[in-house]
Amino acid sequence: TIYKPLIRPSEMVSLRQSLIHGGKAFGSLILSNSPVVTELMANVGYDFLLVDHEHSPTGIESGQALLQAVNTVPSTEPIVRLPYYDPVYMKKVLDSMKLPGGVLVPMVDTPEIASKVVESTRYPLQGNRGAAVPVVRGSGWGLKNDYLKQCNEDLLVMVQVETVEGVNNIEDIAAVDGVDLIFLGPYDLSASIGKMGQFNDPQVIQLIDDAEKKVRKTPNCLLGGFRAPGRSVDEMFGKRGYSLVAGSIDVALLREAAKQDAEQGKRKE
Repeated sequence: TIYKPLIRPSEMVSLRQSLIHGGKAFGSLILSNSPVVTELMANVGYDFLLVDHEHSPTGIESGQALLQAVNTVPSTEPIVRLPYYDPVYMKKVLDSMKLPGGVLVPMVDTPEIASKVVESTRYPLQGNRGAAVPVVRGSGWGLKNDYLKQCNEDLLVMVQVETVEGVNNIEDIAAVDGVDLIFLGPYDLSASIGKMGQFNDPQVIQLIDDAEKKVRKTPNCLLGGFRAPGRSVDEMFGKRGYSLVAGSIDVALLREAAKQDAEQGKRKE
């Protein structure tokens, strides 16, 4: 097996530090907006949980409750996917996030947008994040003396490439200082060429393959993404060169388990 769970010693190494030193991480997407489900998912042993604000009902207030649920298990880190690039939304997410953790911004097609994403995660003079360090959850309500150091070392900054334009610009996006990882969205990539969900189509296969190769060739940027149907975890972590994979979705896991359970009930007749 290519993938092995990240080792978390007592002096915990953050997900970002683990990945940039060659580690690999496997996790799940949280769409349910449920602290109960999120806490359960954190307890089963994922390296990270990707708390979604893009395709779920989750917002800043409910999102903080989900972050608190993830933080009940120190070995599982939260990553928040924003709904879109927005420096104000980013500020609110980061203020509510206890580090270590990460952020993912979808639909990043150009290096200019990628650069703005990084700036929104950094305090001046390196960026434009508003400062309320003494009074936010991220800094332990001002009690964490090393918070600014943590922001630089333990915040994983990821951008999501989901279009043909984004794939064409991968080398330039990856070259933006502060972008740790390019995250591929196979479903949107297939949709961007009019073949949504057709993962066996030669054009879709080629587009995803091209995107993966381009990221792998970059000197300092890691590759991550969702697991498309038919892809094995070992293949992605192995020959495909992924460092981080989101392999499931909480509501989809619940749906499939419920379908199987209901099917058993139908056999009573």
